[in-house]
Amino acid sequence: MPLGKIAQIALSTRDLPKAVAFYRDVVGLKLLFEVSGMAFFDAGGTRLMIGAAHFTGDLQNNTYIYFDAGDWYETEAALTARGLKFERDAEVVQREGSKEHALRFFKDPDGNALAIMGWRTPK
Repeated sequence: MPLGKIAQIALSTRDLPKAVAFYRDVVGLKLLFEVSGMAFFDAGGTRLMIGAAHFTGDLQNNTYIYFDAGDWYETEAALTARGLKFERDAEVVQREGSKEHALRFFKDPDGNALAIMGWRTPK
């Protein structure tokens, strides 16, 4: 049987309470439960596990998590209102008809790379 749906993504943190507050209160993910130094969130049917880092090196790597923006402008405004600081303006990666596919990057408190992505109508 070939692999299909991703069941869970795991990220490391140095400060679990700070990470929980960020993913729950700023990003807006539903906290499912916490156990044994780990927090589990529902990210649209995929579980996101945030756990304590077990090393002292840099947590940053080349992995990105892209969240579906849904209603692009509404999502962007809600995240900004919750205190999220985007790294830069949105990048348009594709245009089709009257719509464009855009990405907008940000980081969690541990420097893990995240982005919103989706189709939007240009302003």
